Amino acid sequence: MNLNGINRDINQEKSKKISRIVLIGIIITIIAIIGIVYAIIYLQSNTFRIYIDGKVVNLPNDTIIIDEVTGKIHVDITGIANYLNYDYHKGEFKLYTEDENKCWVENKKETASFFLNSNKISKVAPDQTKDYEDYIISDPVISKNGKLYCSPEGIKIGFNVLFEYNKEQKNISIFTLPYLVNTYEDRFKKLGYRDGIDDAFENQKAVLYNLFVVKKDNNLFGVVNSNNEEIIGSRYRNMVFNENAREFYVTSALNKKGIVTEAGETKINLLYDDIKMVDKQNGLYLVKNSNKYGMIGNTGNIIIHLEYEQIGVNVGTFRNNSINNQYVLFENAIPVYQNKKWGMFDINGNIILPLEYDTIGYSSGVSGKVVNNLLIVPSYKGIVFGKDYLIPDGRSTKKVRYYGIYDNKGTELIPTRLTNAYFVVNAGVNTYYMEYQGQTLNIEEYLEAHMVNNAQNNMTDNNQTQTDNNTIGNIISE
Repeated sequence: MNLNGINRDINQEKSKKISRIVLIGIIITIIAIIGIVYAIIYLQSNTFRIYIDGKVVNLPNDTIIIDEVTGKIHVDITGIANYLNYDYHKGEFKLYTEDENKCWVENKKETASFFLNSNKISKVAPDQTKDYEDYIISDPVISKNGKLYCSPEGIKIGFNVLFEYNKEQKNISIFTLPYLVNTYEDRFKKLGYRDGIDDAFENQKAVLYNLFVVKKDNNLFGVVNSNNEEIIGSRYRNMVFNENAREFYVTSALNKKGIVTEAGETKINLLYDDIKMVDKQNGLYLVKNSNKYGMIGNTGNIIIHLEYEQIGVNVGTFRNNSINNQYVLFENAIPVYQNKKWGMFDINGNIILPLEYDTIGYSSGVSGKVVNNLLIVPSYKGIVFGKDYLIPDGRSTKKVRYYGIYDNKGTELIPTRLTNAYFVVNAGVNTYYMEYQGQTLNIEEYLEAHMVNNAQNNMTDNNQTQTDNNTIGNIISE
């Protein structure tokens, strides 16, 4: 027997088995790799991706929530702020509270305030405490898991970004304003605009609406779109974009101002030293000529003639009063000041309170008490006015100031007989007080009782003698 031949056959058989095992292993490995690749592709196709300025970012899972039923998107304001180069703060801007139902975000150019269950976003430059711009969004701010969430519309306005959701590709793309400006800057320089896009922050925001403020060789401002199609001709000495109304405040060669719309149509002729939108809903603009103020409507129609030293109130004096609009109180009353006297117009230009009051609001303070200056009593749409009286004092007279409260239509709520009017805050609740002949009374309780008393009197037969009523409702009116 040839042992060498047998051993050779055995070794060859072993080699064949090993080769088959290796081959099977390779095949299995290839199949596994293919499976893994397909699994990754599948997972990626079903993974929601978020891009900021073209780069994928890994946000916490609850930063962006999409309602599977309604399809609505909500974004965690806290979670997104840092990724968009904004600082986040609880509470209300400049009030330094820890109110979790409010928040504000800021960068070097602007702050934006958000309020739970509100459709309003307020924006202002960080160094200002007045001239807020209020933006109205379709869906209110909501709360989830102790955090405030806003719609994409609110994120766009609050953070000055473009927000795009692609449902089919399962991704969201967010583009910041600096990124967009840099992207378009070179394009417009190549098109012959020496300075590219105007570098004023307000004008840069026009980019978010496919509007680009540029200068031509004549050094005058105009507006084009991303296709370099002229929207507003380059003929203005200065131009400022009003994001809220999507229109442009323009200045002529004669230094007069007017308004041109985003469609390039003249809305208000260039007649004024200054112009500012103060009420978007009612289309009201504050105008100024020769240090006198007036108010006009959307078409330039006169609401209040240009003859007043001031229109609107000083918000800084009444910072804690939650004034929504310093120019139009409670959506109707417009305070005006002339010749050291205050009065009020309504939004249609009718005088609802004559110019005979020496002050608007109470701001003197009350000794020994922690109080807030008072301008408005929101529950009754009340506005405080003060008037000076000369009171006999021995052989001479002295000047005494008394205060009253009127509603936004000029109706007297409380006669001008109060010595003080203020409010205090306790556990986040405002309580409004007035002082009359040494008595401290709750304003809202007084008004409620007074109105109930009037209603009861109106129901009583006119011929019946009224019994004197000593309730709080008639203390001041006696």
